[in-house]
Amino acid sequence: MSNILLAYFAGWRDWSALPLLRDAQRLTHICYAFANIRDGKVVLLTGEDDAGHQPRSEEHFAKLHELRGVNPQLKLLISIGGWGADGFSDAALTDESRAIFADSAIAFMTQRGLDGIDLDWEYPSNNMASIVARPEDQHNFTLMLGALRERLDQLSDAEGRTGKARYLLTIAAGAGQYYLDGVEMAEVARLCDFVNLMTYDYYNGWATKAGHHTNLFNTLGDPEGDSCQRSVDLFIANGLPADKLVLGCAFYGRGLDGVGKAGLGAPGTPKSNTSINYDDIVGKLLPDGAVRYWDDDAKAPWLLYNDTFVSYEDAESLSHKLAFLKERKLAGAFFWEYTEDHTDTLLATLWEGLKD
Repeated sequence: MSNILLAYFAGWRDWSALPLLRDAQRLTHICYAFANIRDGKVVLLTGEDDAGHQPRSEEHFAKLHELRGVNPQLKLLISIGGWGADGFSDAALTDESRAIFADSAIAFMTQRGLDGIDLDWEYPSNNMASIVARPEDQHNFTLMLGALRERLDQLSDAEGRTGKARYLLTIAAGAGQYYLDGVEMAEVARLCDFVNLMTYDYYNGWATKAGHHTNLFNTLGDPEGDSCQRSVDLFIANGLPADKLVLGCAFYGRGLDGVGKAGLGAPGTPKSNTSINYDDIVGKLLPDGAVRYWDDDAKAPWLLYNDTFVSYEDAESLSHKLAFLKERKLAGAFFWEYTEDHTDTLLATLWEGLKD
């Protein structure tokens, strides 16, 4: 049954203008992003982190608990990691370091009254994000998850938590072969309650031509490229059960300058890539003359704004993803990131589609 609707909430962003109490009744899970690892332990940073994010506030957790007050079934998780977040490889390296990490993660969770832990290691065995990586990460990641699973289950048992009330363990996974090469996917899937598959950023900060960043299917112009369908098929073939796979959706677009009038598939200016939230796409670019196009093969929209190409998600593309995940009997959908759509277009589309 496709019933998970999970939102990532960025701790460095302003939530005040959003209808949190309403949306708490729509969501099933919230992952608070992020905690990080310092000296082998899980911490909520009090200063700027490695990616330039500003300090987080413990007040956010009080706000999250207010949301659970209107929806007692809402699950709150702490997401540890994120792009460029280091410390995982060292924390996973030995029995002792894994125990220190797992104990600190459990303490972090329980001290804040949360329901689970989400690991966002980008990526085991891979230094793409300029973090420490080792070949041993492949198995050590399994052992790290095992240490967390054991402690979470022990705590659930000690507190008499049963069924859906048990503490959760999830991960965010990169949606390509590069990720699978660095992990033991079947074992990872066995240890996790579900996996948030990051089926977005297919065209990203390294892209030098205009392509879809969260397309459902492959487009005719890029038949060997990435797509949600290809990622889902790949992960299921590598041991992730469909009913543990949560499909990722993007509340932001990816831009590339210098494409001229050609649009999709055209070469662009290297290193001109931008990330544009949905609010700005519909509130600034479209009113200012951006032209929307629809790729019916990919089931994905794109814009041309002067000579800038923008790949993004909208209600039409999400409707196709919802039909796909139901047909494939996936666990549900998640999105990054909650504050990037104040129009309620995207969240409302997901909520309406998943509650059918």
